Amino acid sequence: MWYNRSNFNLNNRGSWDSMIRWLFINRSIRTKIVWSSVLISLIPMLVLSMIFYKSSTRSLENSMFRSSDQNAEYLAGYLDQYFSNISSSALQIYGFERILNLMEHGANYNDADIILLRESIKNYDLLIQNKNKDIIKIMIFGKENKLEDSWSRAASYESVKMDQSIPHYKEMLDLPFQQALMFTYKDVTLQQDFFVYSIPIYDPFYRTKFGTLVFYIQSKELSKMIEATNHSPNVIVLQNASGEPFYQTNGKYADIIPKYEKPEINSQNDPKNIQFLKKKDLFVATSRLNYGNISLSIVYPNPELEQNRRNILLTTIGAFIFVMLSISLLSILAQHYITRPIKLLGKAMKTVRKGNFHVSLPQNANYRDDISELTGNFNFMTDKIRELIESKYEMQLRNKEAQILALQMQINPHFLYNTLQTIGGKAVLIGDYEIHEMCRALGDMFRYSFYEGNVASTIGQELAHVNNYLYIQQLRFEETLEIEFDVATDLMDCAIIRFVMQPIIENVIVHAFSKRDEGQSLRIYVSVLRESDAIVLTVQDNGPGIESDKLGALRSSFENKSSDVFYGVSIGLKNVHERLKLVYGSPFGLEVESELGIGTAIRIRIPYNYNGGDSFVQSNGRG
Repeated sequence: MWYNRSNFNLNNRGSWDSMIRWLFINRSIRTKIVWSSVLISLIPMLVLSMIFYKSSTRSLENSMFRSSDQNAEYLAGYLDQYFSNISSSALQIYGFERILNLMEHGANYNDADIILLRESIKNYDLLIQNKNKDIIKIMIFGKENKLEDSWSRAASYESVKMDQSIPHYKEMLDLPFQQALMFTYKDVTLQQDFFVYSIPIYDPFYRTKFGTLVFYIQSKELSKMIEATNHSPNVIVLQNASGEPFYQTNGKYADIIPKYEKPEINSQNDPKNIQFLKKKDLFVATSRLNYGNISLSIVYPNPELEQNRRNILLTTIGAFIFVMLSISLLSILAQHYITRPIKLLGKAMKTVRKGNFHVSLPQNANYRDDISELTGNFNFMTDKIRELIESKYEMQLRNKEAQILALQMQINPHFLYNTLQTIGGKAVLIGDYEIHEMCRALGDMFRYSFYEGNVASTIGQELAHVNNYLYIQQLRFEETLEIEFDVATDLMDCAIIRFVMQPIIENVIVHAFSKRDEGQSLRIYVSVLRESDAIVLTVQDNGPGIESDKLGALRSSFENKSSDVFYGVSIGLKNVHERLKLVYGSPFGLEVESELGIGTAIRIRIPYNYNGGDSFVQSNGRG
């Protein structure tokens, strides 16, 4: 048995754990908050609902019990008074000695006192009639159960006979001392229902029987009197000393009425001593009347009790559902304010995971909770990471500058420039002006490259440097290289960083000439235009173009930063693009468009700044 109980407990525990895992595992935090609020509120609400239902129904039952008790006490007192009046009317006979003598010894019509006897009987009958108008017939039986005299309120009642057709015929005339018998029956002759009240008359001292008095009352009058004090749907049942119901409103609850047992002779009788039984939704009140000769039972069906219980149950269930729905809705609203910052934080983390560290979450300075603290820490973390990355790039730039300075230290630019001028001068003396121009162009390029000032320049200076580079390349490729410039004069003094266009044009010459057909010339078109607050420098060629997969890879490389951009001696498109973004910001950089067999166009987008020279970089805090 212990083993089975243990298994049962383990199974219950496993089911409970499974349900908890199903509710909370792999669920969002908002779902967990809602489920937690509902489950935490569920048990207290169930307990409170049960307490409310029990207390309300108990209070209702107590209220109806008090009402039933008062009604039963009043009805019992009223009926006891009614039957006691009949008993006291019968006991008035003790004041008529001649009638008692008649009952004990019988009538002697030769006696001179017979007239006085008749007068006594007449007076007694009048007394009974005046005291209880419901009595329609009185029968006086002697000691030997012989009918000595009778009185009827109407002549029709003279036909009522005392014979074997009447229930309890013999029993009613031989009743013990202080015992009465009541019953109802239907008279065959008159076809009427009568209530019969039989009471024995004994000598109170010697307890010898004088005779018996029998009173007749129409059952409808008794029913009218009882129902006048009753309220539907209450049911009244009257039982005689034999436990036989002689009156009942209806027989619907006959099986739950307790059978009346005659009390002891010496027991005290109090009609207000009411006993209550509760059977299902019924109250059954029982009381002894007329000195215990009859019992009164009142059944209170209380249909209102069942209806009120149902109403209380529905109200309790409705209130429970309403409260749980309110808690659920409030939990959903509450979790929205709790989880919204967490969801924003999660999205921001995903953005950071993709490499974008320029993300910041809004933070209200008036709130100081755990979420705001977490948000502040996240903003601090992204700021620090961004600072570290920028410092790393700046360090790489400084390293590159150091490498260039070291190179400049190894090759004296003034010596190299002076040497090229000397070679050019010698070429002029011998009449070879081409060598002189090549030396001049190369010298200008060296001077532009080894300029010891800032990294900023102008579009005019950058184009002059490109023109020198293209002049040397034209001497190399002769008629197979065609150059065209389209630049507005007012844009020449706009600021731009150094070495932006030469790497792009060099890239065009290297790749386009390597793939061109024999005898096909390469045409390079350079234009500079202004678009709103930006300047667009375009380098377009009529080369073979770039394959779609390589073009996609090139564009994708522009989106992802590389930590080794500045290492190595070659300067490519990606290098130029990231230098532009590093100096000018994310809206600026390179755009590449290409189509196989037609050519490639590379656009350089920089911000418009007419000051030229070093002013742009200085205004942005960069050296």
